[in-house]
Amino acid sequence: MYSEPNSSPQRHDDAPVPLSKLGIGDRGIVCETRLGGDDCELLQAMGLTNQSRVRVCQPGQPCIVQVNSTRLGLSAAVADKIFVQPDRMA
Repeated sequence: MYSEPNSSPQRHDDAPVPLSKLGIGDRGIVCETRLGGDDCELLQAMGLTNQSRVRVCQPGQPCIVQVNSTRLGLSAAVADKIFVQPDRMA
């Protein structure tokens, strides 16, 4: 998974936010993680990769997100380290 911040200029309202900051039903596109290699590999194996589109099914602990047709339960600590570009068009 991509682990460096996106260097392209973005409008302030479109800045990446931690996945944990999205509310129920919100959608985003994964653009950065701040996790260790093993955690990144595990998330990739479950389908959560750079540019994945995610939808929050349940915020909090656990944070449940849908990636394609799969739902994943993430700890709040992990969700804090996954940054998404909010998808306001969804």
